[in-house]
Amino acid sequence: MTKRILILILALSSIVLLFSASAIFCQTNLMPWKFGPNAERALEANTDVLGQEVLAEGEPSFGRVARYFPAMKRPRAIVGVKEHPEAIGVEWDGSLELGRARKGEHGRELVSFRLGDPPSPYGVGGPVTRCLLGGYLPVVETRWPFNRLLYEETVLGYSRNLSPDEPLWAYVRFRVSNPRTVALETHITVYSAPALGGPVPSYSAQIPAGARHDFYFKIPYYVNPQRLVSPVDAQEFDRALNETESFWKGLLNQHMQITTPEARVNDAYRAWLMYHFLNVHKMNGNYEIHDGSGFYEQVYGYSASLYCDALSRYGYWKEAEKYLDDMLKHQRPDGSYITVYGLPDNGALLFALAQQYEFSHDLAWFKTVAPRMIQSCEWISRTRKTTKALHNRVKSVTYGLLPAMSSYVDYPKPVCSYYSDSYNWLGMHEAALAFREAGMAAEGQRWLNEANDYRNDILDSMQRTVTNVEGIEALPVEPLTQRLLKQGGGNYYGLVAPLILETRIFGPHDKRTDWITRYMDARGGLLLGLDRFADGVDHAYTYGYALTQLRNGNANRLLLTFYSMLAYGMSRGTYSSVEVTHLPYGINEMTLPHTYSDTQQLRLLRLMFVRHEGNDLLLASGTPRAWLLVGKGITVSRAPTKYGLLSCTIAGSPEGNQIRAVLDPLAAGTGRYPAHVKLWLRAPAAGRQLKGVTVNGKLWNSFQDEAVELPGSMLGERVEVVAQY
Repeated sequence: MTKRILILILALSSIVLLFSASAIFCQTNLMPWKFGPNAERALEANTDVLGQEVLAEGEPSFGRVARYFPAMKRPRAIVGVKEHPEAIGVEWDGSLELGRARKGEHGRELVSFRLGDPPSPYGVGGPVTRCLLGGYLPVVETRWPFNRLLYEETVLGYSRNLSPDEPLWAYVRFRVSNPRTVALETHITVYSAPALGGPVPSYSAQIPAGARHDFYFKIPYYVNPQRLVSPVDAQEFDRALNETESFWKGLLNQHMQITTPEARVNDAYRAWLMYHFLNVHKMNGNYEIHDGSGFYEQVYGYSASLYCDALSRYGYWKEAEKYLDDMLKHQRPDGSYITVYGLPDNGALLFALAQQYEFSHDLAWFKTVAPRMIQSCEWISRTRKTTKALHNRVKSVTYGLLPAMSSYVDYPKPVCSYYSDSYNWLGMHEAALAFREAGMAAEGQRWLNEANDYRNDILDSMQRTVTNVEGIEALPVEPLTQRLLKQGGGNYYGLVAPLILETRIFGPHDKRTDWITRYMDARGGLLLGLDRFADGVDHAYTYGYALTQLRNGNANRLLLTFYSMLAYGMSRGTYSSVEVTHLPYGINEMTLPHTYSDTQQLRLLRLMFVRHEGNDLLLASGTPRAWLLVGKGITVSRAPTKYGLLSCTIAGSPEGNQIRAVLDPLAAGTGRYPAHVKLWLRAPAAGRQLKGVTVNGKLWNSFQDEAVELPGSMLGERVEVVAQY
């Protein structure tokens, strides 16, 4: 079953549930059937008219993009234990999505808590709000008013010693507060859907004026029809809560840290990491990276590989190596690694293995995987040779490319695809650099030569297949079929073509990127800076487009994508990312939290602070100017680079005419340094000229526009840079 077919099934199921609910429930008006004026303008235009409006106002911000459409109305989060085979879904109204315990049955069981007498669903008495404990921990807090009382549901997933090998339980606390001047009674009734045929438990309490009452329950992941919930005491609940809070705080603050003036950013990236670990499932002793919990419970090799790359870039090297090792168990005897996703899997895994070594410098581990990487490179080389035949002394358009194979999970029919070839080139190229860095000079040079030849063949083929579409030069993703190009930008072309850009097969400021970006810009490929998919957005696929904008010096376009991701690609209280959101309605698909979306969000955020370009290290090239307003600043701690762990602070002065940056000496350094460090000090007010720079108290003339250039060797010491505007 393809991913999009599953989305359609989930959407239809959600609509059925929506309209089978009570009449009162339907009054929450989850799905308005008329577009508002913003939706009409956006969907009728071929260009990103709303994104252009935001950019015309200056630097994008959350408020500027969030004003156009409603927030996600049906967010779903998950709670549980790191790497546990199961995870507990928490629906928008606090209902719990669990497993069925009946022998021979599979599927999910929805356990809900209804209020009052007669029992009513959540949300009928007022708005429902949701958040995570501490802003980012896997404890979901849902609040709503009902019948003159205030309700707060707190849900977490727990197993003994937080072990992935022990049974999973949902722990629930209902806190009912009475703000009135008279005593009130509360009733809570527990239901299951579909009904299991067992008793329907109900609980009640008299709550004095100004007081509160707590109910505590635990529920096994595999629901017992004869006993839906078991009451527990406050001590047991608090023990589970405290243990959960302590573990996750330690894990999510262990490595790279980002601190900005925006609390939502500081919380969101740690929440994405948290969902990352909950979507890894220990199955029969092996760790499987799934694109979700309760959906997409397969390993999609491309997505799983980039997941590991994100972990490497945030310092979670132990986990990245463990997961990569288990992925390599599925490498085929011929050296290829291809899952249900398609041919890009092979290159993506090579890329992730190489990046893990480049960031961690774990030579002992790398020596265990290098032979498998060489087998993969050899498979690419052998397979490419099958297309290197001349026809009447002329190269075919697919000369030197991989032959037709499945290239994308939603389109499994075998095709030649620049997406597949770009990723396999990337994997080989990065593997060659890693071999060279690890002292394997001969292998490094061999595969670097092969990768350069491969890239030349890809670029030559691209040049020959560029197509003029109504005055725009466009690159067909599939050179022989051009089927995605024929759909227009706002369909699968807009999803797949940017995946070519994220391989960086084109250099910075390379006009050939226009073959993709201009077509998306002019043919309905974007909506508020996000990849458009029909009447919605599939934001994760915009990463390559946003990366290209940043490499071309257009930070504002990257920020448009970033803030639109925060506004529409995830729930605003629990930061649970989704695969598709239908913006006009505020209706999201139920594919959340979505691993691939979390991955691309993490990678995009890091790009704003730290990225590599050749042998140079680029810092803060995509951070918002607003983060350096008077008295504000940003801090990055323990950020992995290919040269060591980087920590830096950038702050605006109280007077508003100065920016001060401090770079600490690289920690865990390799003894190597970048050729140059380019540090962006983006003035809070656009257009202000950089008048002068000092480095460690001495005048410094090596700067252009807002970027100060330093010799890479200076990262061996503490560096203070002061810019006057």
